[in-house]
Amino acid sequence: MNVRSATTYGTGRPAGRHRVRSRRWAGMMVPLLAVATVASAVTAGGMSSAAASSPSDAVIVGGDPQGVAVDPDGKHVYVTNYADNTVTGIDTATHKVTGKISVGGGPRGLAVAPDSQHTFVTNYAENSVSVIDAAGGRVNHSVAVGKNPASVAVSTRDPYAFVTNFYDNTLSVIDIKAFKVIDTLAVGGHPDGVAVDPKGQYAYVVNTGSNTVSVIDIRAQQVVRSILVGRAPQKVAVDRDNKHVYVTNFGDNMVSVIDLVSGLGVELATSALKVNNNIPVGNNPRGLAVTPDSRRAFVVNVGDDTMTVVDTASGKVIGTVVVGYSPDEVAAGPDGRAYVTGRGDSSVTIVDPS
Repeated sequence: MNVRSATTYGTGRPAGRHRVRSRRWAGMMVPLLAVATVASAVTAGGMSSAAASSPSDAVIVGGDPQGVAVDPDGKHVYVTNYADNTVTGIDTATHKVTGKISVGGGPRGLAVAPDSQHTFVTNYAENSVSVIDAAGGRVNHSVAVGKNPASVAVSTRDPYAFVTNFYDNTLSVIDIKAFKVIDTLAVGGHPDGVAVDPKGQYAYVVNTGSNTVSVIDIRAQQVVRSILVGRAPQKVAVDRDNKHVYVTNFGDNMVSVIDLVSGLGVELATSALKVNNNIPVGNNPRGLAVTPDSRRAFVVNVGDDTMTVVDTASGKVIGTVVVGYSPDEVAAGPDGRAYVTGRGDSSVTIVDPS
């Protein structure tokens, strides 16, 4: 892997709840800044010891960027800027900022609908979700949810978006056709990350305060399982093969791997789900993404300003790459590239798998 963009300025800090300052899409162009960076290459066999300082594209976005998502068509990356109350768009072909759009207060998480028509943004400071219309390039709906919404995921099968409410210990279920909350489910303490499996059958909610993952049956709209993981879990991802669930544990520097059962007549809700493997990564792992081919998992280590690359077949770390200052979250594109937000330097680092 080659670093296409990286900026580092010292040690990181744990993810926190920052205060909001003031306030995109294709019509509003924002300059792209180029800086000299230190690159650290990741190879299939492990971390390369070679590093060189050279000019590189550094995608500068808004203040305190946190959440990041790649459009299903792979053409754009979207980033929430917590301090600016905006979402930045990045063209994946050119690595240039295409513009910004204003959303609610303190945007944190975001997810793009499978049809790419809408993007859902959690506004942590306003207890709402902004819905961005792709055609119009603006917010056309605002949905009130619980207290301090952190993350959002959209179902691949049913017209639902799921929002974790960090200080309510609940999950809001939004009808994405009517743009309203249709249910609120009690989950564990301080829910943060949420992911939906590729079949759209189950949603997985990480409960930071109770060290568990809640499993939600989407059709039944109820919690059917609770799985104990590591300390202070943060984010969750399900691979495209629907074989594993991955969880970052901020408090013990591990990624927990839960093997999903499969087969005719097997019901996940009644299966003995548990953590089958713990993978040591960097300090304070938070952000997490699995590549569309299910071959790699990307883990953002807040305390190290690095991203760990895990080979999912072996469950082994195969490389580590330096990313931006105080990194937070990561998204994986269809081509296997990783996009990492750097809260401390307002950047997005692009890690190329080639």
